[in-house]
Amino acid sequence: MSIVSRFVNVIRAQMNALLNRAEDPAKMLDQTLVDMRSAFNKAKEQVARAIADETRLQRDLDKQKQEIERWNQNAVKAVEQGNDTLAKEALRRKNEHLRFAAQYEHELVAQSSNVQRLKDSLRELETKIDELGRKKNLLKSRQKRAEAQDAIYSTLEGIDSAGALDTIARMEEKIEEKSAMADARQSLSAEFQGDALEQQFKALEGKSGDVDSELLELKQRMQIENKS
Repeated sequence: MSIVSRFVNVIRAQMNALLNRAEDPAKMLDQTLVDMRSAFNKAKEQVARAIADETRLQRDLDKQKQEIERWNQNAVKAVEQGNDTLAKEALRRKNEHLRFAAQYEHELVAQSSNVQRLKDSLRELETKIDELGRKKNLLKSRQKRAEAQDAIYSTLEGIDSAGALDTIARMEEKIEEKSAMADARQSLSAEFQGDALEQQFKALEGKSGDVDSELLELKQRMQIENKS
């Protein structure tokens, strides 16, 4: 398991612990983001060390290759001078550096592969941190909306349980009843105000006037029809 994977598992365990304690979701998100960034920084440091080890292995391999070339040249010089004994010693030294070079090359390949895996894991962790950062405000907004709705429903439940809604309904009914009574009194007052007999004659005059007007209109229409 890579270093970054271990960090991610630690963060996941911490998140589960927070959930089990039913802490504030907004605070949990903030704390999780802080923990993930801290883990990212630690993992980044480990990746940097792995890259440094890779660089040292490459440098050691290059030195071994230089030594191989140098002792090969020494062997050539010894042969040119007719000194076979010295040439053999130079070749033995060359072969020794060849073995070291092969070991360094093997380690370098493994280290390079490990560095690449660490970089990939680090990028994945960085992506998750960015994603959580983008989602944090949205999730906080959803939490606030849910809390507001819950507060409203709790208030309404409290009002209903206290009988406030029934009280409001009774008050509305009483107000409507008083309004209807006021309209009725006003109507009766207008109807019975003054001499009743005069009121009746006024009503007849109004009706008579209406009939006279209607008769006049009828005669006018008939005259127009006869002329046509």
